[in-house]
Amino acid sequence: MKMSGITFVVYNPPQLGLPYLAVMIAPNGEVVAVPFETPAEAENHNIESAAKTTRYAPASRRE
Repeated sequence: MKMSGITFVVYNPPQLGLPYLAVMIAPNGEVVAVPFETPAEAENHNIESAAKTTRYAPASRRE
């Protein structure tokens, strides 16, 4: 999912026992990752973050 120039993605754990990651990648390359136990929790986090990003972005930057 991509909104306001920010890419939102959920990464699967590379091995058993590690968390799913809700990741936000900004156009300038800045990365924010938040761990979750399930992919659904990570996806919900990204959906909520994308909604907030769109809500607070200047009108000229909204897609």
